[in-house]
Amino acid sequence: MNIKIHIEYIGTNYCGWQKQANNKTIQDEIEKKLKKIYKTKITLLGSGRTDSGVHGIKQIANFHIDKKININLIALRNKLNRLLDQDIRIRSCESVDDNFHSQHSCKKKIYLYKIKTLEPCSVFEDNRVHFIKRDLNLKKLRKGASFFIGEHDFIHFCKTGFSGKDTKRTIYSLTIIKRKKILEVRISGNGFLRGMVRLIIGALLNYEKDKVSDIDIMHALTNRSKLKLNLSVPACGLYLYDVKY
Repeated sequence: MNIKIHIEYIGTNYCGWQKQANNKTIQDEIEKKLKKIYKTKITLLGSGRTDSGVHGIKQIANFHIDKKININLIALRNKLNRLLDQDIRIRSCESVDDNFHSQHSCKKKIYLYKIKTLEPCSVFEDNRVHFIKRDLNLKKLRKGASFFIGEHDFIHFCKTGFSGKDTKRTIYSLTIIKRKKILEVRISGNGFLRGMVRLIIGALLNYEKDKVSDIDIMHALTNRSKLKLNLSVPACGLYLYDVKY
């Protein structure tokens, strides 16, 4: 049996999604609780890896379990939520086709990045948004965002140590809206390299401050040269917002 689960979490106290030796991660915490419930080792497959401190509004994962085990999906959700810490929540559990894979079956991912401007963060926003003391030029940010739409080689927009061979990705949309003092940047694409979203946001902020130019970004996207100034924004403002199949 193949079980698909929708997970949400505050990533502040975790070293990312993926299981690591001697570090507390989202995947490891859920796998431990599944083992406690079913008395057998279960491997959870996530739709993607979120880094340390990154949050999840809609992380999707799946796991396979022996069909002979009787599973009540609502009871499973409730048991997991009782066992897990308050900063991880299982929103739903459902049975899916055996061929479903949370990562390989994914058609589109959407990330959200939140920036608070001018006024300091409230206690409810701490570690949930990136704070910038000044106001931002929305028109300039949107112009910069337009350069990233489409298929590009994002080799200069990923963290060092990326082990994959294909660094081409397609960005479907990159929108920026302002809600009072909060700037919300939504970026959707067919996939993202490690650290790619935070480096794109950093490039936009440097573009808005005239620290990088149109040509600098275009050259980085056509693999001619790296950005002369590379900035990865803090993890606290980033959310895995949605996963589409």
